Amino acid sequence: MEGPGVRRIVEELAHLTGRTVTAAEGSRRIDYGRITGQRLQRVHCIGKLLFLEFPEVSLRIHFLMWGRYRLNDPVEGKSPRLTLRFDDGSRLDLYTTAVTMLANREVAQLHDPARDVMDDRWDEDRAIELAREKDNDLICDTLLDQEVLAGPGNLIKNEALYAERIHPASPTRCIPDGKLRGLFREVRDFSIRWLERKRQGNRKPVTAIYQKGTCPSCGGKVRSGRMGRFNRISFWCPVCQDEYR
Repeated sequence: MEGPGVRRIVEELAHLTGRTVTAAEGSRRIDYGRITGQRLQRVHCIGKLLFLEFPEVSLRIHFLMWGRYRLNDPVEGKSPRLTLRFDDGSRLDLYTTAVTMLANREVAQLHDPARDVMDDRWDEDRAIELAREKDNDLICDTLLDQEVLAGPGNLIKNEALYAERIHPASPTRCIPDGKLRGLFREVRDFSIRWLERKRQGNRKPVTAIYQKGTCPSCGGKVRSGRMGRFNRISFWCPVCQDEYR
């Protein structure tokens, strides 16, 4: 799940803020006693990570590739990774997720909201600096590196590269500053557009290149392949996207 999806979940769970957990259980081995009887103080996210914050600890939830949540509608016959029951009768179930309990001070130490491209505190200049420190990365890796940009996943990566006409195999160090800055801004803009579609009930974004066979600009054949240290699939037009060297 990419950043816009997690941010939408934050909006959908916001009404649980202020409710008290009456029971907590799940397949994840954590100390549920530390949140049972505690009031949920905040629901927020940083990039792809959802946080349920209590007075002393937070639950950090990563939705991985296929994670999902259900509110007051558990999946019959499937064991949740985490179940929280609240004092108003609400029930939250999380499936196929990675759940970690952290002290609140650890959250602040480990996760910087200024790296979240959808956050108002996003530090664009720092993102450029961090990208330049990855000397050996291809740009397809840099866009997926959550230490550089928190939030984008493979779909956003492909769409932003196409919009800015950059080949995914371009070494990040070879991309001019202005072009790199424009790419990062496109990542942010695309993420915001996708979130708006989700708010309107459209699960999928409008895409130009991702999983397409034909380039919408030149009509040529779209190529695809796995590359980079993350080995994620990229889609690109060999005519319209320039490879920087």
